Amino acid sequence: MPLLFEHPIHAEDWARETAKRNGHALAPSATPSKVEDAGRWEPAVQKIVSFQHLDDDWDGFGAEAPSRAVLESAIGLAYCFLEDGVDPPHRVVVSVAGEIIFEWQDPDGTYTEVEIDRPLHAEVIVIQPGRPAEFRDIPERPGQPRRHSHAKLAGLPGE
Repeated sequence: MPLLFEHPIHAEDWARETAKRNGHALAPSATPSKVEDAGRWEPAVQKIVSFQHLDDDWDGFGAEAPSRAVLESAIGLAYCFLEDGVDPPHRVVVSVAGEIIFEWQDPDGTYTEVEIDRPLHAEVIVIQPGRPAEFRDIPERPGQPRRHSHAKLAGLPGE
């Protein structure tokens, strides 16, 4: 899988993909049987679309339903990843805070998570065996290093 860090997602690109879809994938009817031009990401996009039917307290313990803006942002980001050649995630879930999470678990033990926590913003964590966790925001903030580790965030000596 091409690493998520190899191709930064720029705010303009993400906003363009989100606007291009303009919520078309989020028709209020039942989940569509086919999502237009999603390629290998189709199952992931369909899963995101299915989350539109969740209401607050969907888990019976007070979980928040994802907002339409977060759902649209998740779909837009999926299309950005598709265009960059990133493999689709192994799992797409909604968090109890209404965030959309993409997860990859690679055979070498690497775990990658992209958490769309608000419109046009995501936090990325990559955990590789024997290495400090790496964190990043999408889109990258001006001046943000391409990669930073948990040790660096905590002010500890780096690698």
